[in-house]
Order: sequence, then C-alpha cells, then structure tokens
Amino acid sequence: MTDTGPKVSTRGRSAPPTDPRPRTGPGTDLERGDVVVELRGTEVPPEEDDTALTGIVSSAMLMHAVSALVGLGVIDALADGPLTLTDLARRLQVEEDRLLIVVRPATVAGLIRENGPDLFTLSPSGERLRADDPSGLRDLFHMCTYGDFLQAWTHLEEAIRTGRTAFELHTGRELFGYLGDNREEATIFHRAMNASAPVPALLERADLPHEGTVADLGGGEGAALATILRARPHLEGILFDLPEVVDGAAPLLRAEGVDRRCTTVGGSFFDRVPPGADVYLMTRVMQNWSDADALRILRNVREAMHDTSRLLITGHLPERERPSRYLEAMSLSMFVLYGAPLRTSERYEELFHRAGLTLRAVHRVPEGESIMDVRRAP
Repeated sequence: MTDTGPKVSTRGRSAPPTDPRPRTGPGTDLERGDVVVELRGTEVPPEEDDTALTGIVSSAMLMHAVSALVGLGVIDALADGPLTLTDLARRLQVEEDRLLIVVRPATVAGLIRENGPDLFTLSPSGERLRADDPSGLRDLFHMCTYGDFLQAWTHLEEAIRTGRTAFELHTGRELFGYLGDNREEATIFHRAMNASAPVPALLERADLPHEGTVADLGGGEGAALATILRARPHLEGILFDLPEVVDGAAPLLRAEGVDRRCTTVGGSFFDRVPPGADVYLMTRVMQNWSDADALRILRNVREAMHDTSRLLITGHLPERERPSRYLEAMSLSMFVLYGAPLRTSERYEELFHRAGLTLRAVHRVPEGESIMDVRRAP
C-alpha cells in the first residue's frame, strides 16, 4: 500500500496530500531548486536540548525557595519527624497554600520528601540544613543568600571587564573593611567560614601533634582552633586575627573549655605573624587573597616559622583534569567576594617556591577540600 502522507519542503509548506509526487513546473518547489522532504514514519528532529539552561534558571529560583524554607523554620520544624502540611502550617503560623509554594519545589530539589498525601519529612540532604547539623552548610548557604553577599553577584560582568572585585563594586568597600563596620554581616561570614571547616580531616589526615603550639592564622573567633584543642588536650593554641575579631573570641573559647590553653593575638598577617609555633594553620584563608597578597602573607609566615615548623593550609583545591561543578562555582564565588579565583596545587607550588617554602604533601578530603602540608625550603 502506497503511503500518501504529507510531504513537507524545507520552506515548511505541504504538498497536496492526495498526490505523493513533487510538483514541477513554473513557480513550484522543484522549479526554484527547493528540496522536498518526505516524512515517512519519522518526526522532525527536536530543537536543541535546553535542559542545561532550564536547570540553571530553576537552580537560581530554587536557591531563594530554600532560603525561605530555612527562614520560615520549615527545616527545623521537620527535624523531629514527619508532619502534615496542616500541622506544619499551624506550627509556623503560615497559611497552608502559601507554605506549599515553597515546600513543593523543595521536594523536587530532593531536600524534602513527601511520604504520603501532604505528609512531609526531611531527606538526608535536607538534614544538612538543620541548625544543629555539624557540616556548617546551613551557615554557608545563609551567607550566600544574604544581603550584600548576594547582591554583589549583580556586578560580576563589570568585575570581569574591569578586574575590580564585584563585592567592592557593590558596597564601595573591600570585604574585610566592610566586615569591620558591619557586625551582623561579620558574624554571618565567620560562622560560614568556621562552622564548615574540615577540622576532623585535619586531626585524622594531617597528623597534628599531641603537644606543642598550634597558631591559627585568620582563625576568626576560634571555632576551628577550639575543636582542635579539645581533641588534643596537651596542645597550646594561639588565635591570631584582626583585633576587632579576636576581641569577640573569649565567650566561645570559654564555653569550649580551652580558654586557659589559648592565647588571643590581634594583628594583621600582612605585617607579622606570631613566631615560634610548631604548627601554623590557615583554614580557608589563602584562597581569599590575590597572588600578590598571598605571597606577602606566605613570606611573613616563613619568617615566623622555625626549622621544624609546619604550615597547614586548608581550602578548596580544584583539579583541572577532574573538573567539579561545585568547585567551579566556589571559584566564581571567591572571585566575586575577593577578586581571587581558586588556585590549583600547581599554582600554589609556584607561590610557595617564591616565598621560600616547599609543598610536602596534599591530603584530599570530602567536599573537594584539601590540606596542603608546607615546610620551610632548605
């Protein structure tokens, strides 16, 4: 049986369905050199797949939905177990239909599970946004979606064009000067930096000593150092940061029971570093500075080190041969806030060499972070 289905030319016109033959003669398709395509049991190829683009757009929108979930208290309300939408709305004092507007996207994103009709519970990923979760991802997420930290991204294009920092373009201040004058934002920033620091990996993989002195450079209010001192009861600590930062460290150190073994020193590592420590620790500090600033810091640290001192640098360390979506995003975030994208280990080695230091080992840890073990060069 002859197929007499429609014939579609590349101009999108159909030949008469009753005549399977191409038209000829003056003014017809073949006369003008057009190609007539017969569709016999096939479909027109779909447009280019837009999944990547729609994923990017939806991710930007979902970020704000998740921020609202945390702010409304949905995550913490579900921390004790499943709740119906009615119970959840009653507990949070929010109208059910409006609450569902942000709960539903969270189920699609995999943060909340619907275990039955209108019965919701946290997924393992959602659990990591709880206020009491030790990963610190909630604090990091809060910083990324808060106020000027978020609005700075609107200046990314100008930052790429000019080489200036997007955060400075937005606020008129470099980040750390801004934090010195904005206590609430400074608290959010330091919580994000300290709460998610890879301290367990430092203890397990970097072979921290059980005795001696460890100096945490740029250590904020001391959360990471306090954890180390609790795990190493015979270690002494030096918490070093700007004076206005370490002035607020006493309550935390006292609450952690390490205040008698920890000395706080105010200052700038651009000027000098406390001398003579056995271990110098820089947790997510070096990745915040340009090459020129990083080199200046490293030279000051080397000057303070004795012959057997170690410098442990933790942070995100991308591997070009194994690109990571998360690390590329983090590198972009570093550029927005500090004007300095993440460095590879090869780039760090160049800086170490110029500063009179040498890289002894790299310890890879989860979430794409690493610990670099650095010594004075011979």
